[in-house]
Amino acid sequence: LVMIEERISEVIEILCGAQADAGKFDAGNASAGTRIRKSAQDAVHALKDLRKTVSEVKNDRKNQ
Repeated sequence: LVMIEERISEVIEILCGAQADAGKFDAGNASAGTRIRKSAQDAVHALKDLRKTVSEVKNDRKNQ
């Protein structure tokens, strides 16, 4: 069984991990910007997967 709450927690962890780099980027560290962009892309992929999973579960429940 897919735990949606766990998936959301994973996305939150990705974004919280990027938060420290955000401060570094604001201070002028360009490498931190690269890490933020990677984290943002990872979050996008995780959210798309989450959205797909929620839709599948919802449709499965509707068809039962």
